[in-house]
Amino acid sequence: MRAEPLTVLAVEDDKGDAEILRRNLDQIPGYDVDFVHVPNVVEAEAALSRVGIDLTFVDYLLGAGTGLDLLRRMRASGDLRPVICLTGHGDEQVATNAFHAGADDYLVKSDVSPDTLRRAIETGTAQYQRRRLEEQNRRLLKELQSTNELLEKNARHFAEMYETAHQFVEDVSHEFRTPLTVIKEFSLILYDGLAGPLATQQREYLAIVLNRIDDLTVLVDDMLDISKLEAGLMGVTRKVCKIPEIIEHIRPILERKAASREIALEIALDEDLPALYCDPQEIGRVIVNLVVNAFKFSEEKGAVRLWARHDPEKHEVLFGVTDNGPGIHPDSVQAIFERFTQIGGSARPSVRGFGLGLNIAKELVHLNLGDIGVESKIGQGSTFSFTIPIADHSRFIHRFLKHLQASSGLSHISLVSAHIEPASSAELVADIDSFIHHCMGRTDLVFHTHPHRWLLVTTSQRPDAGGALRRIEEARGEENRNRPAGPLPAIDLQPYGTWRLSDQRGEFLARFEQEVGPNSATLMSAIETSIAEKGAELCTPPRW
Repeated sequence: MRAEPLTVLAVEDDKGDAEILRRNLDQIPGYDVDFVHVPNVVEAEAALSRVGIDLTFVDYLLGAGTGLDLLRRMRASGDLRPVICLTGHGDEQVATNAFHAGADDYLVKSDVSPDTLRRAIETGTAQYQRRRLEEQNRRLLKELQSTNELLEKNARHFAEMYETAHQFVEDVSHEFRTPLTVIKEFSLILYDGLAGPLATQQREYLAIVLNRIDDLTVLVDDMLDISKLEAGLMGVTRKVCKIPEIIEHIRPILERKAASREIALEIALDEDLPALYCDPQEIGRVIVNLVVNAFKFSEEKGAVRLWARHDPEKHEVLFGVTDNGPGIHPDSVQAIFERFTQIGGSARPSVRGFGLGLNIAKELVHLNLGDIGVESKIGQGSTFSFTIPIADHSRFIHRFLKHLQASSGLSHISLVSAHIEPASSAELVADIDSFIHHCMGRTDLVFHTHPHRWLLVTTSQRPDAGGALRRIEEARGEENRNRPAGPLPAIDLQPYGTWRLSDQRGEFLARFEQEVGPNSATLMSAIETSIAEKGAELCTPPRW
């Protein structure tokens, strides 16, 4: 019988113990063992990245640290290969720690023999094959989901499905969030001692309950947002916005999360960053998702840096979140933004979830015409970064058209003017601004070019701007039936024309530039600042 080749890495700081392990491995029949020995974690990580290691033995105690540090980093980075933990003495707690960190088996050094090693290798190999099958099943599930989405897209009754999905989101939002809110409120009453004094241990237990309620709320919100994205119900309210205002709005959330995990948070924004043209609420949520994700995978007492800088050549701002965590295994980088994907294991339950946060961040960045990516090195940390276009509307409209032709399948684009009477109050103008944004689809644009005038860019598959006009008029009638503050005023809607995206882009762009006018970004920023000062919020706080 031909011997099976097996490359074994031994992470052992005692040369004598390493030699004993090697001799016992050589005595196992049926294996041709290539033995690689390193004395510490640093050399082990280098060997794992360079050499074709099949299986790793790691000593529980390595100098001042433990082999579990290496094991946790391997699993957190997505390394699925089998690992067997060795220790100098038997202890249930040691065994428990090893298995929780991701070990496949656990051996006391005094029990090492060819027979015990064979059993441990077989166990580790079986566990490795199980993990590979699970990974394969996840990929097959994603392919099945992609096929299903394609079938749904081509279904005859897509409009009915659209409405059904919308109602489903509304119902699920109410059914899930209401009981969660009640549970949290009563838990806070108990925690604050309003229902009577608590013992120290009781307060500790309630603190755990409250943290888990927050985690569950985030998971529910993620599932609801995924439903909105799939159904095309996730709206985008693009406007001219300032980066420091976005950051200051989410800073309390980030600092509170950093303090709870004992992570050092640094926020480094370049000076004189230009204004953006985006949905500030969704960009704030992207930043929160990326920073909190970095907190989860950072080492204890770790550090996370949030930064932003202007790229004048590409007319965009680059945001980044850099951590000093374990890094991401190269095999997992391509799948990191896919839905329901988790990379490897973790020693902390808080890292677990549905694998939706990064996928939602990717979708929100793409809705705002940006790109997102990650750079990572094992053992050194990761940097997640994304781009958002600046408030240069001439440049932005070219970017928007390119995005439409690449992803939407729409064939026509229209310009519509929306105008209200100049006598309208600032509060009413703010309400109209919010109403118009609400009526527009995810592939439409709204430019507030004058205090009482808006320029609408609408898209369709037919050469007709009437659909957007009818949608606004119908929505205004519905709004006025139940509006406590009184009816919205009449909105004068004037179509300027419709152009084919395939061969009339130049004509469309010429008319767009004529209607927007020079210095449009400065004017729109001043208008939106005025609206904000009258009480309209920059964005809704992310749900954490």
